[in-house]
Amino acid sequence: MSTQSPSVDRAIALAGLAQSIRIVQNIAWKGSYNPTDFKAVAASLLKIDASSAIDVYGGSFELSTGLRILKQQLDTSSQDKDPEFVALAINVLSIHSQLVNTPQLMDKLSQLMAKLSARFSQENFYQDEVVFNDLVKECSEIYTNTLSKLANRIQVKGEPKYLKLEENQIKVRAALLCAIRSTFLWRQSGGSRWQFLFKKRDILHNVSQLISQPRKE
Repeated sequence: MSTQSPSVDRAIALAGLAQSIRIVQNIAWKGSYNPTDFKAVAASLLKIDASSAIDVYGGSFELSTGLRILKQQLDTSSQDKDPEFVALAINVLSIHSQLVNTPQLMDKLSQLMAKLSARFSQENFYQDEVVFNDLVKECSEIYTNTLSKLANRIQVKGEPKYLKLEENQIKVRAALLCAIRSTFLWRQSGGSRWQFLFKKRDILHNVSQLISQPRKE
């Protein structure tokens, strides 16, 4: 997929995962989210064919929030750890593995994502909130019709008063679909669980580099 260094692509993909998960957490606990962050990860759903993970997201700057979260979680000197974030990330990775081992659902997801891209890739949802809301609703439906059918599901904790609202449930499902997209990118660039155990320093190095020197391509 990539013309970039695989390690850079992996850092970008993990940043996309982190940003998507934080959106889920903010909606679940606060009933709000950063629209710019959400649109950045949603854009990744429309770029099925891209030369690199950076191209998928339109540049590393679009994932500034995700990169900062990754640095906080990976840096041993950081005191700002979030066990719930880590648990959600592991849950998403597990769901990805379950999905790829369920060929029928995987094929259905691929078909639905292709239709989504064909419908919205030329739309300016960054400026048009109506279009963005339509995209989010369709992403939620795709999640319901595919990932929600798996035996295991992603467990989201939060404030009941926010989680019970249908509009928030729609946004959470859409953000989780973005997280799954990031996981696919991570796997495609050679990502694996053992890297979290033995390659944290390398991941942190790439993340820090992307924070200090954002890349457009």
